[in-house]
Formats: sequence, structure tokens, C-alpha cells
Amino acid sequence: MTVDELRSDLTARLGEQVEQVFTRDGAPVDDITELYQPSPAGFGGQLRLKRSGRRLAWELWLEDGDRWNFHSTDLADAPPQAE
Repeated sequence: MTVDELRSDLTARLGEQVEQVFTRDGAPVDDITELYQPSPAGFGGQLRLKRSGRRLAWELWLEDGDRWNFHSTDLADAPPQAE
């Protein structure tokens, strides 16, 4: 999976276009491996929504070997990141 494919998947899950994906620390992502964590197996980081400009923290993890679970939380108190 590429970062662009992940951004499309996150857009579908959220129902709003994801403009950019960031690491958990807020750095722009160049490669999907920057978002992977081995335990619990899954991906996570931050993202910015295109229309509203909101930033969210998100997690996507594999459960039961078949199903991907997803969770996101607003980062309303987080300062904007320089790009």
C-alpha cells in the first residue's frame, strides 16, 4: 500500500477528503512504513482534512486476522505544523 492509497482509504472511512498524512509526531509522511507499528499490528498517525482543515489522530489496526478497525480523534488543541 502506498501513502496515496492509504489517504484514499482514510477518506472513505471518514467521509471527508484527507489532504495529507503525518507521522504520530506530526512530520509529513514519505513512506507507509513510517506509520507502521508492530504491536498491536497496525498503522497510525495524524492527518489533515482538506475541506475543514481539521487535524485528527488516527489508528488502523488488524483484529482477528481478517478485519481492520479504525479510530480517529480531533486534535483541536494541537498547533498547526509547519510544512
